[in-house]
Amino acid sequence: MSDEADVRAFTLLEQAVEKAQTSLANTKYFQPFLMLLTDDGKVEVYENEIKDSTQSYEDLEEQLKVRLTSKDIDIMILAVDTVIPEQLSQGISSGIRLHLEEKSQMHNKIGARFLYVPYALCQVGEGEMFVKLYAPIPVGFPAEYIVAQ
Repeated sequence: MSDEADVRAFTLLEQAVEKAQTSLANTKYFQPFLMLLTDDGKVEVYENEIKDSTQSYEDLEEQLKVRLTSKDIDIMILAVDTVIPEQLSQGISSGIRLHLEEKSQMHNKIGARFLYVPYALCQVGEGEMFVKLYAPIPVGFPAEYIVAQ
């Protein structure tokens, strides 16, 4: 992966984590969402109002599959509030799971990653809620969506 591709991926990841973190601080949860970076550098965000997290995520997957037909997606992130698998959790089970795929990685055997970002909802006294984030936990696997565009 080139340095430029790294910067694009990290920038989009940062935006996705910030979006999830803000929602968690305001409402104590966040709806799954899809964030895309197009080949021309435009960021697109897809959300829905489906209350059930699994159904919401599935709806976003369908939107992604339709959107991918235009073949102009450089990076995609599907984000969901999740319970981190026990073997990865390191004592903190609440997490933001970011499913990351990049066009620059589509020919690699391990072309996708889940990044689990553990978090804790915190409040000092009667103050506002805030979200404490911990070090992300990466898990690589073969790409599912951005493949041979």
